[in-house]
Amino acid sequence: MTDEISEIRNDLYKRAEFVIKAYKKYLDALAEFDKTGVLKVDGKVLYVAKREVNKD
Repeated sequence: MTDEISEIRNDLYKRAEFVIKAYKKYLDALAEFDKTGVLKVDGKVLYVAKREVNKD
């Protein structure tokens, strides 16, 4: 790789790391929402999804 390409790759990596660190609590909240159906950020419940229960 050329130095320019290597520098661009490193800059993009740093930006991605920044975004992940800056928004980690929201990404974690979305992952938990996928599991539980409850969107909670900073201990506050923001949304509860209606999920149908299968009655067999």
